[in-house]
Amino acid sequence: MSVPRGASKGALDLFIRKLEALDIPAVLAILEESPEAAAWSRESLLQLDSVTPTAWVAEWEGIVAGFLIGRSAADEFEILNMAVSRAHRRQGIASKLLESALEASHKTGIARVYLEVRASNEPAIALYKRHGFTECGRRARYYRDPVEDAILLSLAHGMSELGI
Repeated sequence: MSVPRGASKGALDLFIRKLEALDIPAVLAILEESPEAAAWSRESLLQLDSVTPTAWVAEWEGIVAGFLIGRSAADEFEILNMAVSRAHRRQGIASKLLESALEASHKTGIARVYLEVRASNEPAIALYKRHGFTECGRRARYYRDPVEDAILLSLAHGMSELGI
């Protein structure tokens, strides 16, 4: 199997590539089974090609197994949403998506990366901390369904475990 243009191949026949319109049904299905992720509508996902956010998918053996959406402003990058399908969790896919986004943002001159995560989402918090993110704040009652605090995390490029 060849690597699609603009994609990176990792272990397990995993390809990280830019999200395309044809991927939206799979992303919506992942969101449906991921209540810990921010809910995005089909319309919001369709607009990704025409606005600032950058989005990637992890394709494993021809199936969209996860996604990451972010946006850049000045020298900062914000991770807006990331999720992996239940069937593909605990296999390193989220790490590969995160590493790809960090590498791409570093190449464009981004100095710092930010994100918010549900306070109860311990697996995600552990993932981000393994990649060098540190807690920089908290937003009380930020999330809905259920109402929950957001933990703010940040990473200065050059300080991650990736060495980027």
